[in-house]
Amino acid sequence: MKDLKRQLRKELLAAGATAAEAKELQPIAAKLSLLKGRNAAAGNRPKTNRWRAIVKPAVFVASGLVLGMFVIITSQAALPGSWLYPAQKFSDSVAISIHPQYRANVMMKRAQQVNQLVAQHASSERVLATLADYTAEASAYKDTPHANYAAFEYCKTNLRQAASAAPPDVRQAISISLQSLENT
Repeated sequence: MKDLKRQLRKELLAAGATAAEAKELQPIAAKLSLLKGRNAAAGNRPKTNRWRAIVKPAVFVASGLVLGMFVIITSQAALPGSWLYPAQKFSDSVAISIHPQYRANVMMKRAQQVNQLVAQHASSERVLATLADYTAEASAYKDTPHANYAAFEYCKTNLRQAASAAPPDVRQAISISLQSLENT
């Protein structure tokens, strides 16, 4: 160790350091040479870093996908007004763009949500907003060549049940929506 210190002092003085600077720099230089020796001894370190560079992003992406799928799955049971409802609407729109026949399921889900909101005495604004979502889905579904009569009957049943328990302003809006369905 003493030989190493002497050698470092000689090199520092040869590099132009004063005696006082060499004395201050000697412990730092000794640590640097020790670090250099450690890095050389750990010859497989770059491989580990490459492995981590691949695994870390993959784990991050996979966990993000799992979390996203969890949110989408749990959002399917959410009612309008829930913080998960926007995720439900987004996933429904993506599913419809991939598989247009899924619109019937979304239409039936919105009719059922109207019925559930009325049964839970939700605010008229929330019920009417959900009814508007339902009406938009129903009118888009009506225009498809593969429209299903049974899907419309399911919706009519849910809306009739909702109308029987709804306040007057909601009942009137549901009646208008039902009349538009009667033409199918």
